[in-house]
Amino acid sequence: MRRRTVLRRRLLTAVAVLVVLGAVACGSTEPAGCRTDLSADSLGVATGSGLDTLGDADLDRYFGAAADSGAAWVRFDFDWSILEPSRGEFDWSGTDRVVDAARAHGLQILGLLTHTPEWARAGDADDTHGRPADPDEFGRFGADVAQRYRDRVSHWEIWNEPNLAVFFGPQPDPVAYAALLESASSRIRAAVPGAVVVSGGLSPATDNGTDIAPTTFLSELYELGVAESFDVVGMHPYSYPALPSDASTESWNSFYRMRDMRDIMIGHGDDGKPIWATEFGSPTGTGTDAVDAERQAEILRDGITEQRRLGFVDKLFVYSLVDRGTDESDREQNFGVVDHALAPKPAWHVMRTAATTPGCL
Repeated sequence: MRRRTVLRRRLLTAVAVLVVLGAVACGSTEPAGCRTDLSADSLGVATGSGLDTLGDADLDRYFGAAADSGAAWVRFDFDWSILEPSRGEFDWSGTDRVVDAARAHGLQILGLLTHTPEWARAGDADDTHGRPADPDEFGRFGADVAQRYRDRVSHWEIWNEPNLAVFFGPQPDPVAYAALLESASSRIRAAVPGAVVVSGGLSPATDNGTDIAPTTFLSELYELGVAESFDVVGMHPYSYPALPSDASTESWNSFYRMRDMRDIMIGHGDDGKPIWATEFGSPTGTGTDAVDAERQAEILRDGITEQRRLGFVDKLFVYSLVDRGTDESDREQNFGVVDHALAPKPAWHVMRTAATTPGCL
């Protein structure tokens, strides 16, 4: 009887191993448990634009608050329209101060290369969000920036939300973006060997004739053969007002649908690369799609836990650190985990806990 029991246990163990191996071989993206190697270094703050306009004292206060949150990373704009307003004429003063202030607080930097000066835009683009007319010019700019900051910044994200018309005017175009990505990536890597390239963080969207869904956009990039041009897939997996883990909202919940993006990567033999959530958060206030402060904290806690359960989302950048204003009816002013006066919301404490607590929250 004992021999039969031992044999049965061995058989069950062998079956369990085969099930696990089969899931790996099939590229299963269903989480099995939380990674315990993700804490402070997996967390960042996505700042948005405008840091280069702050004075030195305000920059010090801002990055002090970012470091106090427990995050190890910051993501901010290296705005082409500001850095090179005329061809070949650079103004580095703003970004020099921002980079130095971030580094002084021990923060690693994800540099976002984005926006287009008027002289470099496609003819039908009427603001800085319009796409560049010449990918080679953008690639040259990327190399110039990477070379200048080579000792301080080694991670570069190529454009912001290129699947949206509002950020890649006049309309998103995977072919045009692929050319931009190839040019910037090759030139940055030539200028700074070992630099890490993140594809432009994709925004929640549907294939509505104007914008392009993240899954569609990523699939087209792979079909265009530009996988070698990025080391990390960028995504903005906003889910509010739903929790990231809510399977009942999988038809639109971008955090939940990162499973689909991972399946696309696996299907193209690219499962060795991670996804970085380069923006994630939710707005408080009184806007029509706002959540209360407790729900904001719950969404962030669930998102960090999902990041660690999914296993392939190596970094998560919280958007954002500080409320941009005090108008509670304006969604864009209320994404901060601290308010405009730097008073912490409950989500702030979630970040601090996550920075020192590996595994599920």
